[in-house]
Amino acid sequence: MLTFAPRHTVGSFLLLVMCSTLFHPVENAALQTTGGENTLYDVTGIGGRPLMVKAYPAVENYQSDLFEVYAEPYTYDLRAQVAIAVLVGEEESEVKGEIMFIQQHPPIGPVLIRGNITGLPPGRHGFHIHQSGDLRQGCGKLGGHFNPYLLPHGAPTDPLRHAGDLGNVDAGDDGVAQIRIVDALTSLSGGPRGVVGRAVVVTTDADDLGRGGVADSVVDGQSGRALACGVIAYVR
Repeated sequence: MLTFAPRHTVGSFLLLVMCSTLFHPVENAALQTTGGENTLYDVTGIGGRPLMVKAYPAVENYQSDLFEVYAEPYTYDLRAQVAIAVLVGEEESEVKGEIMFIQQHPPIGPVLIRGNITGLPPGRHGFHIHQSGDLRQGCGKLGGHFNPYLLPHGAPTDPLRHAGDLGNVDAGDDGVAQIRIVDALTSLSGGPRGVVGRAVVVTTDADDLGRGGVADSVVDGQSGRALACGVIAYVR
């Protein structure tokens, strides 16, 4: 299991205040719903050790039940975490944006994703987290979608999906897309689902969510080339 050194960023109290002020009540309700799905806290393990468990239900003819189990002593910072990705346009693209990630209860709690992207052509555009965060060769050299469990591409609500599959963003006639997502699969505290250090990418075309019926559909949703990208980094 991949681990990262604990990050002592902004205090938990401040992050909880940020969550309550930055997110609409509807989003907070979604957080509570998503946070309660397939996550168990303070489960008693062998010797009375408290466990945190994140479960992934079986998918018929594809995978059995999967469980992530975290036991003391924890190698992850359990305090609330915040990260941000500053998107910069590829080559001549004027697309830019800032995307904030907040996880109140790492490593198994859901992640709140909110921000905006400007300069987009009107319409829908794929929005994903890619494997690599090395931008030295541009947005097109970041590897595939972040996919720690080697699953096919899908929609954010599909039982089988890449961890980096965040669906589409919708840009209005003014070229602005507002991002409001609650995601239960990614994490900010390292581990197999950790996204800090990886890159967010917005693409030229809409993501078909794996339903296009061709080979590329279950790889990248036929969402085209990258318009802009940015590395997900901890906020200090």
